[in-house]
Amino acid sequence: MLNFGLKQYVPMTLALLSLSTAAFSATAYINQVGYRTGDVKEFALTDGNGNVEIADASGQTVLTVTPKEASYWEASGQSVQLVDFSELKTPGTYSIKVGGQVVRSDLKVANKIYEDVLKASLKWYYYQRASMALDEAYAGQWKRAAGHTNPAARLHSSTGASGTINSSKGWYDAGDYGRYIVNSGITTYTLLSLYEHFPDYFKTLKWNIPAEGNLPDLLAEIKWNLDWMLTMQASDGGVYHKLTTLGFPGDVMPAQDSDPLYVIGKGTAATFDFAAVMAVAARVYKPFDASYASICLEAAKKAYAWGVQNPNKVFNNPSDVATGSYADGWLEDEKMFSGTELFVSTGDATYKPDSASGKIPSWADVGGLATYGQATHAMEFGGIAQAAKDSLLKVADDFADRTQKGFGVVMASEDFVWGSNAVAGNQGVWLLHAYYLTGEKKYYNAAVKVLDYLLGKNPLDMSFLTGFGTKSAMKPHHRPSTSDKVAAPVPGMIVGGPQPGGEDVGSQSWECKDYRTGAAATSYVDNNCSYATNEVAINWNAPFAYLAGAIEAINAGYAPSFAMSGITSIKPAVARKAHAKQGPQLRFADQMLYVEKNGKRFNLKGHQVK
Repeated sequence: MLNFGLKQYVPMTLALLSLSTAAFSATAYINQVGYRTGDVKEFALTDGNGNVEIADASGQTVLTVTPKEASYWEASGQSVQLVDFSELKTPGTYSIKVGGQVVRSDLKVANKIYEDVLKASLKWYYYQRASMALDEAYAGQWKRAAGHTNPAARLHSSTGASGTINSSKGWYDAGDYGRYIVNSGITTYTLLSLYEHFPDYFKTLKWNIPAEGNLPDLLAEIKWNLDWMLTMQASDGGVYHKLTTLGFPGDVMPAQDSDPLYVIGKGTAATFDFAAVMAVAARVYKPFDASYASICLEAAKKAYAWGVQNPNKVFNNPSDVATGSYADGWLEDEKMFSGTELFVSTGDATYKPDSASGKIPSWADVGGLATYGQATHAMEFGGIAQAAKDSLLKVADDFADRTQKGFGVVMASEDFVWGSNAVAGNQGVWLLHAYYLTGEKKYYNAAVKVLDYLLGKNPLDMSFLTGFGTKSAMKPHHRPSTSDKVAAPVPGMIVGGPQPGGEDVGSQSWECKDYRTGAAATSYVDNNCSYATNEVAINWNAPFAYLAGAIEAINAGYAPSFAMSGITSIKPAVARKAHAKQGPQLRFADQMLYVEKNGKRFNLKGHQVK
């Protein structure tokens, strides 16, 4: 029999307690929706000690990983270790163990892991439709009566006109019921580009919304907003800025918002944004409805002409209007954006801009959207395309480097602005364009890590997409979700995300208590009082939907027509022997027409494919 005296027993007990405490204090931050079987897989660990074990449903350890060395992430003020478990490729639900203790048991690995969140993030636009009732057959428990069904809207004096116009359809912009051309611009473009880049994938993908003729679901949904946008163009070609009441409504359902609607303002930003979107729509809808495509293109040309004649017409809210302003004092980016898309659609060199931007797109700065257009049309833009590509890759390289430390995400402290989750989403879209243009997997991997961040691998340990994840936002600043008497919020919404501004903090009953933590990435509250961190918006959902949709499409074997050969899991076509002549030769091979020169093969847009 072994006897322990007090002196021997206490240190052993303290040692065991210390090990147990260390294990239980460890926190693993994961993508709560899950990881694709063949993708890079990584979670973040704080307060861990030693190796990490991953166990299957039976408790059997299937993988042991040594975490990377800890690094400091300024945005949250934490020291973080990254744990790469990419070797785990078998679908299933797993537990994470630190020091032999389970720290979480909701680690999922699966194929098509983002298909459901993709569909939900796109379905949300149906829930945002104005001027129609949401039937239970499509909306389930979130069914509701139609709102804003009277098409007649008063022309505010800021438009320079009087009387009324008929303006219906469109998407409610955010947690309120306004409809805004500027924010519709970047939103609708992002969704149109998702279809244009992966048409064969989205031709068959469905998510239970009302049919619109023979259109795929994605184009049917986008058309609901395009139809509204077309009503906002004046006869002179200029485009009205927004359609709202004079002030924000209370927490009421759309059908109860009965204040008069006004068409407000007319400006250069709205007009050029409109022109760009309609130019893209003309290309995308032409195979389905040539007449509608023609209407869109003529509207784009007319708007562009007005913008050129009125290059500095800045919109600001009139004194009697308190709804969202989307005011923008710099207008060259909108002209660059619209000129790029009209040149691609028409080939008319008078539209062709001579530069692009190296900035991540936002509603206020759409120069980055012109970068996409120019970089992906090398034949049309020539040297401008190369400059755009160089600019894009320079930023993408920095983004990819950021993912190697801290929380393993692209976001830096300065990115935590109002709508920070849209910044993250657009960073992911930017990275995918770099992947398309180079085929370098580091860009794809970094884009995947953006989804990881948005779906739970963040210092708040929460999914920012309503309805998905172990812990997700439950009280968004979204009037239908607050007023519909349904406990769960409308699913598929990306909330704005953490940012330290505290614009909604105050002492009024409708304002928030101070939720600021001193760290940008944790200054957030899941409460409907927080319009500064927990509101939703159409332009915040769009990059998330693009990111999830593109990753699903790529892994289903699809790629944009301009992309480098071989970026998907589909094997590239077998190359034919190059023609002996030095001059360019047309070649028909593998059901595609190519240009061959000096042993190299190019597609008809000038991109080298071999």
